[in-house]
Amino acid sequence: MNLTPSSRSSFIAGIGLWCLLWLSLFKADEIAQAGGFQRWISSQGCLRWIREHKSTSLIGTEVCNYAHTGLGPMGVTFALGGTLTNVIFIYLVLPILDRAKRIGKVLNL
Repeated sequence: MNLTPSSRSSFIAGIGLWCLLWLSLFKADEIAQAGGFQRWISSQGCLRWIREHKSTSLIGTEVCNYAHTGLGPMGVTFALGGTLTNVIFIYLVLPILDRAKRIGKVLNL
């Protein structure tokens, strides 16, 4: 498999897009407050659901990933970058943040 500059750029773009989407989820409460619809949006509730349903969350993100990129070579490398980002956020970042939050609560006592 040759990694051309186009395919590397596509891979990095997939990482960038999904990083922006995950980071916007962390700021969803502030975005909702600015828009005036904060009673319907809860970033903590969404993150809690993702933590409880990891496999379903990953499958859902992958369906979105491939639905908007297609199965062309550039679309697949874009989706692979998104897949890597989603796996890192769902299986590494969220559990680490959850554990840090629990440890922080224990230390505050």
